[in-house]
Amino acid sequence: MTFRVNPDCLYQSRRLPLPNGNRCPCNIYHPHSERQLMPISSNRRKVLALGLLMGLLCANRLGAQNKTAEADSARIKRLQPYLQTPTLIGQGKYTYWGFDVYNASLWAGESTIASDQWASQRIALDLQYLRDFTGADIAKRSVDEMHAQNALPKNKAAVWLKTLEGIFPNVGKGQYLTGIFIPNAGAQFLYDNTAIGEIKDPELAKRFFDIWLAPQTSAPDLRKRLFAGN
Repeated sequence: MTFRVNPDCLYQSRRLPLPNGNRCPCNIYHPHSERQLMPISSNRRKVLALGLLMGLLCANRLGAQNKTAEADSARIKRLQPYLQTPTLIGQGKYTYWGFDVYNASLWAGESTIASDQWASQRIALDLQYLRDFTGADIAKRSVDEMHAQNALPKNKAAVWLKTLEGIFPNVGKGQYLTGIFIPNAGAQFLYDNTAIGEIKDPELAKRFFDIWLAPQTSAPDLRKRLFAGN
């Protein structure tokens, strides 16, 4: 049984004792001398709380999807002059000793890439840095990774280091370095949306992309994600 509540009733709003038993001057029946409202059951509270939580989660998910779509649209626009129809092959995060270093994504002009035949077509490797690095550090780490996969003669390592130092700028958190591999020719590089240099040595270009894409990479889990299992 439910009872109407009159918000203008002084006996209800101020919880005054009721005259004449259970009936107040506003002619509304009161079961007790205190104002009573129907309590919200614990199950109803849980349902309301769950509904609110689901609403917040949906809003956050939609916001994240919109941001992702905007980011992908910007990357596609940046890569179109080099791949014509840029297609995301795979992506993943690289961490080192528990520290996030960069988000990596692999792009091509085709929908799939065989992991053992990637060097036969144009591809782009997009790195969004999650920490600050100097260009000199990026160049040195690149040469060290190439040397770890297959030992380099000292003179070649020195020449390649100088070449990369002349290309890579200092990068900050959230900024992009993008490499576009051109089969049997070399590679071009972008810093965010700006072209910053190129490699005209096909061997250096191939060895540079091998850092992430060769079976001997020091980050095999990332390689697997970049190729999306292909």
